Amino acid sequence: MNNTELAESLTRLLTLRWSPVAVKLLKPGEEVPNNVSEPSVPLRHCQAITAARRGNSIYMPPSKHACPDGSAIMGLVPMSPKLRSGELYLLFKKLPNIKIAQKMIASRPEFEAGAYRASVVAPLEDAQFEPDVVIFTIYPEQIMWLCCSSSYGNGERQVFHTSGYNSTCADLTVQVMKSQKMNISFGCYGARAISDISDFEAYLSVPYDQLPALVESLEKLAVKSIPEARRKIYMPPVIDNVVRSGQAEDLSVTVRINEERCDGCGLCEAFCPEAVLEMKHTGATSKASAVAPEKCSTCYTCVGQCPQKAIQLELQHK
Repeated sequence: MNNTELAESLTRLLTLRWSPVAVKLLKPGEEVPNNVSEPSVPLRHCQAITAARRGNSIYMPPSKHACPDGSAIMGLVPMSPKLRSGELYLLFKKLPNIKIAQKMIASRPEFEAGAYRASVVAPLEDAQFEPDVVIFTIYPEQIMWLCCSSSYGNGERQVFHTSGYNSTCADLTVQVMKSQKMNISFGCYGARAISDISDFEAYLSVPYDQLPALVESLEKLAVKSIPEARRKIYMPPVIDNVVRSGQAEDLSVTVRINEERCDGCGLCEAFCPEAVLEMKHTGATSKASAVAPEKCSTCYTCVGQCPQKAIQLELQHK
């Protein structure tokens, strides 16, 4: 499968909100891939991942990295003495003493300075290069299915190596490149503050070479396990009973959206497990729209998440 096919399969099987992000660290002498451009201002690695999941393909030499800690961890530049010593963690009250700060620094994964010369990130579907890792910004339920798909293929359980410090650089890029195992991150105090990750999302990073096998396992899980589990999780018992009785085909669902109440917050789109809802943009205004009502499983998640009570589901017998 090529990158576009991998991205389309992952989005369909997991109902992803954001594009998976292809990440590559360029070695000295390695050419810059096609269709990537430098940002107009320096970005942190976590900010670049946010931009990529929204559709941007970015090339970042050291001069375009805004976080000296992250760029040093990824081997693009030498680590400054103050960062290496742990003094700055004490200065910003992030850790209690120098001994603990140095222990944290010593245990995190890093690349040697000069091992790489630049980073490249892009939406997986647009990546015209072979990534080192692919990073998902994702909900816990979707992480669960990626873990299940990994176990489906090899029978192993996952062991994650993570921290609240140096999230996307150390835990999601360097750790996964070194270990060749998927890893999770809840973000760090920098990433969660400036990268537009919601309170309900986390990160998962996967070695690129493992994606085809994960997609193959997800396809098999999607035959029965994923839809049945989502029905049990999201569907109210009264509807579940109708489905179990074999009478689901006798029901039709109408998704009604009160446009006057809808404030365009996007929570319904973000939480819908079947991608029934989508935000439609008209000028500066956004409103929810039921773009695929035939896929509605009547889980009522959109109804519960809408702060304006703008969504109603109506069930009728055909």
